[in-house]
Amino acid sequence: MKTYHITLQGQDYTICLRSYSVEINGTRYKIRSLPARKLLFLTMEVDLPISGAHVMLVSGLWSMELVVDGVMLRTGKPYTPIGKIPVWAYVVSALNLAQIMNGAVGGVLAVLGIFLTLRLSTSENLAPALRVLLSIAYLVVSWAAVFALAFLLVSSGTIYY
Repeated sequence: MKTYHITLQGQDYTICLRSYSVEINGTRYKIRSLPARKLLFLTMEVDLPISGAHVMLVSGLWSMELVVDGVMLRTGKPYTPIGKIPVWAYVVSALNLAQIMNGAVGGVLAVLGIFLTLRLSTSENLAPALRVLLSIAYLVVSWAAVFALAFLLVSSGTIYY
């Protein structure tokens, strides 16, 4: 359970993040019942019912992060809204989605690739060319890993074709 203490317009708030819920000053809200912005099937931003500021939870790779008035609370860096995704990110995400035909391993790599591409595409800490390069590099490496795994299984005699 992650706990944040913030002060907005002179009023203190205690925000506790739990699995599938958030507790604000003792009142528990289910995350699915709060307004959220999704991309494809991934929940990326969840608005919290706090007046006086725009407070939201943003999905990170391993956990949710708190953003207050456009600033990430943990790092202090500005947050880029997920609505500013460029067209190239949708193209690379669609190519990542094609990995689902590679079974369970491909499905996991597809979801991870889509998430990383969407997050990288909105990161202002990286140069635009580097964002594109990293997204395409992940795509190439993940496809190569799937083909290498298939080759190893076939060449070892574990799978017969």
